[in-house]
Amino acid sequence: MNDWSIWTFCYAMGKLPLDFLSGSPINSNRGTVDVPMFITLLKSRNNELILVDTGFATGESMTGNKFADFVRSDQLLKLFGFDPAQVHKVVLTHLHFDHAGNLEGFPNAQFYVQRYEYDAWKQVIRKYQDTPNSKYHWAFSSLNRDDFIVLDRLIEQGRVTFLDGDADISNGLTCRLAKDTHTFGSQWLQIKTTEGDFVCAGDCCYTFENLRRMWPPGYLQGNVWNMLNTFEEMKEVAGEDLGRLIPGHDIHLFDHYPAGQAHGVRFVEAHLAQGQGSLLNHQY
Repeated sequence: MNDWSIWTFCYAMGKLPLDFLSGSPINSNRGTVDVPMFITLLKSRNNELILVDTGFATGESMTGNKFADFVRSDQLLKLFGFDPAQVHKVVLTHLHFDHAGNLEGFPNAQFYVQRYEYDAWKQVIRKYQDTPNSKYHWAFSSLNRDDFIVLDRLIEQGRVTFLDGDADISNGLTCRLAKDTHTFGSQWLQIKTTEGDFVCAGDCCYTFENLRRMWPPGYLQGNVWNMLNTFEEMKEVAGEDLGRLIPGHDIHLFDHYPAGQAHGVRFVEAHLAQGQGSLLNHQY
């Protein structure tokens, strides 16, 4: 079988109310928490590089506020010795601004996204085309319409592969559609390794607590019951102890896996494929 090294990097840090992430009302009125923004790099035994999500292109949010510790995703990979031009596949778990910006940073990549995710958001954009791009309108609370200008250009160039449900995109790597959960066509990844199958959840779950308590977050743009069904599917893969789960925005990820910091970037090495070099050996 193929095996994949799995590294998850924090490219920026924000703050949000705890119930936004781990659910209301059980976590309401408990203040704010640090919220890491993640990208995940997968490297196969034959050195294929696949990136999960691309972050955003600048450290400025749509409200004008700055994210802390921002490093653009392509520049981040260079810091760790990976050439963005050698990333030939990028999985977009969904099209929110913190997951699907900076697409131009990966000039040779083919982008994989669920067709329903793209089509549904395009309908929203058309419906509210006269609405300012602002988080103060719920439809655009996490969407940057400018990202779709870039995405549409990539579609014209033949560099976007639309998925219609579950799909194998490489040996041991499967995209799983989580329809109408966090967003219209969110997807998570099932990654086969010698240690067992891992879940790279995207925002299909934000935190370990979502799955431990089977409690949805306070913010989503889909259906709560669909999300709970997806929680059950991910737990079957990641294990009841969630030992092989990479949630979307949980600061506790750094306590869950071997963690390091280099070049000012925090990261975890969730799994290391046999024969590949550890990034933990080069932290400072």
